[in-house]
Amino acid sequence: MPPVGKIETPEESHVQAVRVVVHRTDATVDGRSVNHWVTYLHTEEGYVVKMNMREKTGTEWPHILFRDAQYGEPGKLDISSFDSDIVTPSMIKSWELPCVGRPQVKDFINTLIRNHRGYYTMAIGGSGCRYWVYTAINDFETQGYLTPGTTAFVQERLAGWYTRRSDLARSVVRDPAPPMPQGKFWDPAEWEEEFRRYDPFAPSSDLWLQ
Repeated sequence: MPPVGKIETPEESHVQAVRVVVHRTDATVDGRSVNHWVTYLHTEEGYVVKMNMREKTGTEWPHILFRDAQYGEPGKLDISSFDSDIVTPSMIKSWELPCVGRPQVKDFINTLIRNHRGYYTMAIGGSGCRYWVYTAINDFETQGYLTPGTTAFVQERLAGWYTRRSDLARSVVRDPAPPMPQGKFWDPAEWEEEFRRYDPFAPSSDLWLQ
């Protein structure tokens, strides 16, 4: 199989399906790998667009949250595109959600932009990717890109904690997960006001989105 290569975002490509994937991470709780949830768009040409809301690194966010902060660390929405399907060892399980009609990649991206989904802080104490994925899927269903009931289907899957056995069958085990930690979505003006407190001399609080 040839290596997967990064490409420019194929905005005009038509999306056949949205795939929700649960990954394992290096972090553990009670001996189990902490899950991370990511959304992928799969196009008719075989391109894949990855939409990943993650916590910023220490380099990207060198500040300590104020004691009165009613939110977690700022998130970063990474949108990256590839010329073929992605399979990585961290992937545990995935669900493919068929699209209605032939929406384009740019339709999904513009929905996230219009709804300010890049302005997001993680839940207090960490996590928050599940809630972001849930919200994005709900946005896409509301726009008519996914069949009615898709959000409820995904929400049920988000209620699990997934691990992969180390046996030969490599079977996946699903345990009940704690309640979904909810991060916070921000209006751009509120984001500007709040995050300028951390760096008053920054030319724009949009720097926190980078």
